[in-house]
Amino acid sequence: MRHPRPAGTNVVLVLIALGALARPSLAAATCTRSAALDAPTTLVLSGGGVKGAWEAGVAATLVRRGLAPRLVAGSSAGALNAVLLAEGRVDRLDALWRTLRREQVYTLRPSVFFAGLLPGWLTLPALDAAGSVFDPRPLRELVAASIDLDRIRASSTRLLVITSDLARRQTRLFDNRTVSVDALMAATAVPGAFPPVDVEGTLLVDGGLASRAPVLEALEADPSVRRALVLMSYAPDEQGARPSRLRRALEEAFELAMIHQIRRDTELARLKYPAVDVQLLTPSAPLRVRPLEFDGDTIARLLELGAADAAACLAAWARG
Repeated sequence: MRHPRPAGTNVVLVLIALGALARPSLAAATCTRSAALDAPTTLVLSGGGVKGAWEAGVAATLVRRGLAPRLVAGSSAGALNAVLLAEGRVDRLDALWRTLRREQVYTLRPSVFFAGLLPGWLTLPALDAAGSVFDPRPLRELVAASIDLDRIRASSTRLLVITSDLARRQTRLFDNRTVSVDALMAATAVPGAFPPVDVEGTLLVDGGLASRAPVLEALEADPSVRRALVLMSYAPDEQGARPSRLRRALEEAFELAMIHQIRRDTELARLKYPAVDVQLLTPSAPLRVRPLEFDGDTIARLLELGAADAAACLAAWARG
């Protein structure tokens, strides 16, 4: 037997639908001014491997032109960007990306390489025993050399780093006081690509599994924020590639889930925090790069596009 919906439920659904229709389309993803220029602001960074260079270009330009974010939140590569922003080292953020090379981020584990030489029936057990495809040591060395924990602890800019606890099936957050090299390694540990990281006895992985763009966590952490700018490194008209191979199919599936999660959480933040101006900023042109394509010329192009998109965003805010 079908039970009628309570009248109150119908009213809520109508209000939500009207609210969604009254807001700009998420596909538009442009900056508009509906809060004061100096409104307390949080930057929410979603990362995406090398695509994080675009958001680094956006964030660095916003800060250089006067935006002083009250809180920066990030997962995956966005967590590393957020840490350098919390340190107040925009110059270091830009320089790090411009000099970044693939071998500083990932290299194949020797056991994974030799697994490919084994008879077919032994390859899968050998890969399973390896724990991950990539050796985390190069990335750990990069992270340890790039951050200053003392500056983070003393910073007036609040930091929020998101990780995922697979065993408990929940997120775990780190702030200025609790963040560490281990926490940042966990925040970027895509399961399968990098091994889980033991942080104080708990194995953690990439926070993007549960909260790719942690706008809800950021607004819950700081009720004083009046503007949230969510950066998503996928242009509205960008299309995925034909998934003709296993790797490409997995990449496209992961990115599809990520895009929809960011859009969903952005809209949920608008509904849950109506007093906050929640905006989603995407590239003005498709980035046309895969997450692991760490190439110097590509990174420079993404940084420049990010800088241009940030300038356009600030101009839109100024026009009102």
